[in-house]
Amino acid sequence: METWRLLPWSTGTADAELALAHGLLAGLDSVGQQPIEQPRPALRWYGMSPPALIIGSGQSLEQIDQLACQRAGIQIYRRSSGGSAVLATPDMLMCDLVLPRHHRLWLADVTESYRWFSDIWVATLIRLGVPARSISIAEARSDTQHQDQWSRRVCFAGRSPYEIMTGERKVIGLSQVRRRSGLLIQAGLYLHWHAAAISRLLNIPISEQMIMIERLDQRVTGIHDLGPADVQHTDIMAAFTTALNQHFGMTLEPADWSPTEQEAQHQAHARYAPIR
Repeated sequence: METWRLLPWSTGTADAELALAHGLLAGLDSVGQQPIEQPRPALRWYGMSPPALIIGSGQSLEQIDQLACQRAGIQIYRRSSGGSAVLATPDMLMCDLVLPRHHRLWLADVTESYRWFSDIWVATLIRLGVPARSISIAEARSDTQHQDQWSRRVCFAGRSPYEIMTGERKVIGLSQVRRRSGLLIQAGLYLHWHAAAISRLLNIPISEQMIMIERLDQRVTGIHDLGPADVQHTDIMAAFTTALNQHFGMTLEPADWSPTEQEAQHQAHARYAPIR
């Protein structure tokens, strides 16, 4: 039996939550310097409020309709991982997990590092009555080659290996940030998927917005859109905890942020300040 740290639930502004993820990785570095103590994996659940548009580390601002964001009261942020735009809304649930380099689930292969995490998420959704599967490497790469111009601008509309599908629509997106001391692996899902909401914030002609909304709805879905309308964030977290224990014998122990993690979060806050 192995015990992981479970950090407190939080719902903060996008820059605050992005800085917390930075703090998790900093925690691996600091604890790893102590020879008498090995860093433990740590997990946290969180949301973001108010809604925010978060773009990928290399995504151009030219793809975003900044005036539309301003009119909607949506601030724009840039995350440290790649990909394209994500609209963080109150019904979006996110999960961060850090693994130290010495851990048995840490892999040098970036793509294969998602496999075990994906398996837990598939089991989680099945427990909740949602049919789910993991997208294969071949299927994901084939899809990327044929992805249209509209869906390329929205992170959830893309398909990467081991992300979670229900039928032909993605329901859980995954991302990863790696450091010498370990890795941060992230998951995000929506209770409700609103293609129109993110489409209105992107820099595309009005004449193409309906096409984009239709394409996005064909490729992405939310948990409540699939049937189990009574499932809440707490149900998803509980099902994930059960799946983690059944698959790998892991238990989660409530823990506080360490002073080093808190200091790293504080220092990183300005790095994730709103772009506009």
